[in-house]
Amino acid sequence: MPGRPEATDDALEPEAVRCLERTRERVVQVLILIGLTIMISGLILGQLGLRVTVADVEGWRRLLYGGLIGVVVASHLTRRIMGSRERLREPDTRGERLLRTRVVSAMIGWVAAPLGLIYGLTIDPRLETVALFWAAAMVLGVLALPRAAELEGFDEPMTPNDEGRAE
Repeated sequence: MPGRPEATDDALEPEAVRCLERTRERVVQVLILIGLTIMISGLILGQLGLRVTVADVEGWRRLLYGGLIGVVVASHLTRRIMGSRERLREPDTRGERLLRTRVVSAMIGWVAAPLGLIYGLTIDPRLETVALFWAAAMVLGVLALPRAAELEGFDEPMTPNDEGRAE
């Protein structure tokens, strides 16, 4: 919302703060997976120089760019639909739903990194062509990190949830 100050974790009840921390930890784990995938892809494309010959290069290019667009849209819709205020309204399931929404969104974003590897193997292995896929994966992962504002302003406080604490 324009003009609305960003909420901080301090303004939330303790269970919401724990939920945010738990969700952020899981999304950061997915970001690490994205980074490792990018690193391995870079090694495969740069050091090993593997190439896969395809008959219809233009068809593969369209397919992979279409896949990238699909990943971006799917990740965005996951955050918007699964993480909507209405879906998070129930205090008993709010934490679980937020966690699931954000991790699923980040994992959908992760798919862009292997798409970049496939693009590099089949179309063009240069960094400037594959970087679009890798950047999309990282940006979608970062966008999946929850903000405090998503858990403020509900009628009922979150119900304590012991899931994830015994790790």
